[in-house]
Amino acid sequence: MEMALWTLILHTKALDPTRPVTYITDSNYARDKGAPFVDVICVNSYFSWYHDPGHVELISLQLNTQFEDWYGKYKKPIIQSEYGADAVPGIHNDPPVMFTEEYQKVVLQNYHNVFDQKRKKYVIGELIWNFADFMTTQGIARVVGNKKGIFTRQRQPKAAAFLLKERYWKLANETGTLPLWTKYPCPL
Repeated sequence: MEMALWTLILHTKALDPTRPVTYITDSNYARDKGAPFVDVICVNSYFSWYHDPGHVELISLQLNTQFEDWYGKYKKPIIQSEYGADAVPGIHNDPPVMFTEEYQKVVLQNYHNVFDQKRKKYVIGELIWNFADFMTTQGIARVVGNKKGIFTRQRQPKAAAFLLKERYWKLANETGTLPLWTKYPCPL
C-alpha cells in the first residue's frame, strides 16, 4: 500500500504542488501506513456508537486521546472526517439512549466540545456523517438504512440539524470575515 499511495501522492503533487494532499483513515495511528505521506490527516471515528456503544461519557477521553496520538506521532493538521450516531426520526427518550434524537445530539455535542479545544491547536476541520439518512442493503446491522443523517431521507430536520445550524453560524461569526448583513441571528 505504501508504494501505491506514495506514487499517487507524487503524481498529485506533480500536477499541483501547491495543493495539500490527504486521505481518510479509520486505522490506529500506530499501524497507519499512509499518514507519513500526506499533508493533512483525516480520521473517521464513531466513539459511543461502534466503539463503546451507549457510553457518551467516554467520548471526550477517547477523542482527545485519538487526536493527541495522531498529532504526537505526525505533527500534521487533522480533520475529523466522519463522526456521528444513528437517530430514528421522532424517537425520543430522557435520558438519551441509542437511536433517539437526543442521543445523536449528545454525541455531537461531546465531539464538538473536543473540536473546540483542539481547533486552537491542530484540528482544522470537522465533517459530520451524514447530511441525510440513506438506504443500505438489507441485513441485520441496520433497520431500513443508515440513520446517521441530520435530516431524514425526506429532508426533514432532526434535532441535530438545529444544533449544527447554531454551531456553524457561531463558528462563521467568530471568523470576523462575514459582512454584518450575513450574521446569524440577524442583528437589529
